[in-house]
This record gives sequence, C-alpha cells and structure tokens, in this order.
Amino acid sequence: METPFERNVPAVSQAEQLLLSRKKVLVIGCGGLGGYMIEYLTRLGIGDITAVDGDVFETSNLNRQLNSTPALIGSSKAAAAAERVKTISPGTCITPVQAFFDETNAEELIQDQDLVIDALDNLSSRFLMEDVCEKQRVPFVHGAILGWSMQITTGLPGKRVLHKIYGTSQEQSRIDASCKTSLAMTPAACAAIQAAEALKLLTGHEPSLSGRLLIFNLKTMEQLMIPVK
Repeated sequence: METPFERNVPAVSQAEQLLLSRKKVLVIGCGGLGGYMIEYLTRLGIGDITAVDGDVFETSNLNRQLNSTPALIGSSKAAAAAERVKTISPGTCITPVQAFFDETNAEELIQDQDLVIDALDNLSSRFLMEDVCEKQRVPFVHGAILGWSMQITTGLPGKRVLHKIYGTSQEQSRIDASCKTSLAMTPAACAAIQAAEALKLLTGHEPSLSGRLLIFNLKTMEQLMIPVK
C-alpha cells in the first residue's frame, strides 16, 4: 500500500523522512507566502505545524493567496490553513493561532520550535521574530515578495541577518518588507525556495542561503546572490 510521503524518497532518505515527522515548524503569517509554505511543509511530511495569523481573507487576497476563496471572505486565514492541512494529511498536527504575532506571544510561539518560517509583512514583526529566535537559538527562513520579485535568506543563531539586510532603523531593502502586492506565482516561487531551505535545515544539511541573500526577478529571470556579513 502506498504511503503519503513515499515519493519524497530517495530525494530525502527514509531516515530523514521519519525525522521530518518529528519536527515542529512555526509559520508566522498565513497569507501569500504563508499559505504556500504550509502547503509545502504538509506535503513534505512535517509532523507538527503551527500557523499564526490574526487576519481574515479579503477580496484583494484572491489573486495570490492559496487558501482564499470567495466563500471564505471574512474568515480566518489561520483556520483556513488548518482545514486545508487536515484534508491533505490527517496525520499532521496543525495548530491554528488566530492572533497577530507580537510582543505578547512571540516568546511562547517560538519556544520549542525546530524552525520558524518568516511569512510576515512588516519589518517590526520581522525584527521581533529575529530577536526571539536569537534568544531561543531557533533558525528561521526569511522570504519577502513584491510584484515579480522575491528575496530569501536563512537566519542562523548569532548571524542577525535581518538587521544586516534591513538596517537597524527599519530602512527599506531592495524589496519592500510588505507581501501585500504581488502576482500569483511570486509567493508560490518564493515559498518553494524557502521550503527547500527549510527541508535542508530540518534534515541536518547545510542551508544554501545562510550568509547570503538571494534576490530573484521572475520577469527578467535574473538573480543576485549578495553576501550578508
């Protein structure tokens, strides 16, 4: 009898697939990036996913957010993500948190996680995430999108990559911190790269984007790989 994740092997080993089933991943944001990230993590076989978002779907989300439908306008993004996970993989433990990520819950949410996925849409929350990840020694994978463009990096404890990329005064990077303006394929493509980095981290392999910022433009198909030191 076929099992849900057997086609992941041999791209990952059977031992690594078992390891993934024991991992806990926090996804902060369930919109464009977050919706696709939760989808990819579920299909990779991550055993425990926490999905955090205090927002509800709006009509303007329909162009790019995987879980948005006209019937769900006004409904919780975190709850919708959890319902989708249950239909795909009933064995996955999915915990929806219908709250915005902030100083009141950051410590508790990140505590005991193996990895954090940054699917946020503002710099102050990203800085808070990095600060708490640093304190708790939890790695994270950052993604940001704008129109045709995306950027991705991996943050390891001690590296402080977001503060190096964005500066300490919340200045703008090459791509705006907001994920609210993009085409349908941009969050999907960005999340796919984030998921690849997540998979390497969770299975004990060296991430490719630690200390490097990947910037990719889907319109020109040009990329920049910038050292982050």
